[in-house]
Amino acid sequence: MGVELEIKLEVNDLQLLDCILCDARVRGKMTGPFAYVPMQTTYFDTADRQLSRRRWMLRVRAEGETSVVTMKTAAEGYERGEWSVQAEVLDEAIKPLVAQGAPKELEQIAQSEWIPVCGAKFTRILANLEFSDGSRCELAGDIGDLIGAGRYAPLCELELELKDGSADAMLALAEELKASYGLKEERRSKFARARALAAGE
Repeated sequence: MGVELEIKLEVNDLQLLDCILCDARVRGKMTGPFAYVPMQTTYFDTADRQLSRRRWMLRVRAEGETSVVTMKTAAEGYERGEWSVQAEVLDEAIKPLVAQGAPKELEQIAQSEWIPVCGAKFTRILANLEFSDGSRCELAGDIGDLIGAGRYAPLCELELELKDGSADAMLALAEELKASYGLKEERRSKFARARALAAGE
């Protein structure tokens, strides 16, 4: 199974996010300059919410010039199942996702009509960090909007996603940033928040 291990922190202030990205504890671990990537995401489900009822997520995201289809499933703690393929539309991505290890049940669900549920449009400020123990993570500052049923909610948050090695150093950095900047952990995914927006919650 593809596994994502990620921690998400609420920032909700552009100036504060800039301070965090300029923090010496971040800059000192960067392996290269920041990259700025425009992101536009559409989340899908079936009319009878077959994905949501299983706590699964399926999205199409334009990442700069690339279109990526991603499926995620619930797991324990900071981990989630995650599989991604480059594709423009869902139909051409289902079989490759299952071939990677996504639940085979997805092929059966795909026989229903896919319905766009909600979305997000933001700029991702990316950096790769390397820690003294050799572990690596991706740091991302996301700035933009969540979108649901014609409603918009501002998005400003920080994500750290493990890429290699132990998660200990990454989680320790997250705790340091939380303490220094008064940040709270955001347990809800972008999808969960955008879906709530679409439902008027």
